[in-house]
Formats: sequence, C-alpha cells, structure tokens
Amino acid sequence: MELVEEYGEVLSGRKVIIDLSPGPGAVGVILANVLLELKGIKKVRSVFSPHFPQVCLIDSEGLSSLPKVDVYQHANSVNTVVVVRNFVIDSTEAGESVSERLVRDLEVTHEDLLIVVGSGRLSGTGDVYVASTDQALLRRAVELGAKMAPAMDALPVDKLSSALLRRCIVAGAKAMFVAVDTEAFMPDFKATKKLVRLLSPLLDIQIDSTKLDEEAAKQQKFIQQMERAVRGMLEPGEEEKRPSYIG
Repeated sequence: MELVEEYGEVLSGRKVIIDLSPGPGAVGVILANVLLELKGIKKVRSVFSPHFPQVCLIDSEGLSSLPKVDVYQHANSVNTVVVVRNFVIDSTEAGESVSERLVRDLEVTHEDLLIVVGSGRLSGTGDVYVASTDQALLRRAVELGAKMAPAMDALPVDKLSSALLRRCIVAGAKAMFVAVDTEAFMPDFKATKKLVRLLSPLLDIQIDSTKLDEEAAKQQKFIQQMERAVRGMLEPGEEEKRPSYIG
C-alpha cells in the first residue's frame, strides 16, 4: 500500500497533467527542473511505494532520500500538474498502484489533458514526435513543428507512465504522448529546448529556456575540450581513425 505525504490541496477543475518519464538524454528530468522554477509552483503530493527499488537516492547536494513520485501544481493561466521522479519505475505493480492513486487524488475527468513525455533513440533526426487521442491537439502540435509518431512496439516510457496513460484514457481524459528523439550519452539540453518550444505555445505557458542555452553551451565547450585532448594524445596519422559523433 502506498504512503502519501500531502503538502497542500490539489485544486479542482480542468487540469493539464504533465508526466515526465526518465529516459536517455535525461530530457524528462531536465524539463522537470525547468518547470519547477515556474513562479508559484507548489508541491502537493509525494507518493512512496513498497514496490519501488529498495535503495537510497543521493542528490547533487549530498542529501539522501527514498525513491518517490512528487506531484507539483502550478495554477496560473493553465491549471498544470507536474508528475516527476528521478528513477525509472520498471515494476508493473508499482506502475499500476501508483497510477491508480494519482488518478484518484487528482480526480481525473473527461475535462483533463494528460501529456506523457518520453525520450529515446527513435530516428536519429533529433525530432519531437507526438500522438494524441484528440485530433485538434495533434494538428496543433504538428503546426508547432512536431512530427506524428511512427508505429512503435513499445513506448519509450517507464511502467508508471504507461499505466497512467491507460487509466487517464479510461477515465475519459484527453491524452498526448510526446517522444523526444535523442541518442545522447549525456544530458541533452538541446533536445529539451525543442520540447519546450513545443509545450510552451501548445499549453500557453511561459517557460524560460535561458538556462538550457547556458547548459548546452557549457556542454559543447566541454566536448570540444575533450576532442582537443584526444587529438593531443593521438599519434600522427591516427586522428582520422578516431570515432566521431554528432554533438
């Protein structure tokens, strides 16, 4: 049975629920950090489950915590709910039980919209792909530069996202799946900015992407430094043999 810590009341009415699934390029985690800097956003729930990994997570500041799913709400021009976690939920039991609790606590109805964000190696083009139960929403996303998602055997999301997607659709809510194409072995700030460029006008939410530009520039500088270091270690005539990649 889940343990839920309540920090405030979840505001009723039409909601846009954004579920950020961890994945390659850490796109969901990066977007979560950006959204959590929105003025007025507040944590309303933390959900713990006995089905989560029995480990202790340590953040960048050295603080330890148990695996949990945090829920934030930003009630401005759009009543936005953000569901975040920094670990992959690969347990079917955890996905089912936590999604059931979230749908109940958030009182999901036919008026709501769920947006599930995932990332993975899809096409190698770096595009943002979308699929939706609502044709008008799908057309708007395509007008903003997204591409319609190709057929997939499995969505690049964890068990919580897939279970939450199913339960919200059963509850009558509209749903959209957004997949960011990335092959990044490091956090992909450029891919996250493409996602922001889609979601900001689509949802009419002002999202500041300045820090994404700054982090992308720092990352590119680091990659260039590494490339110079590698070239310095190569013997004459070996440089053309070294592996290359697209940054």
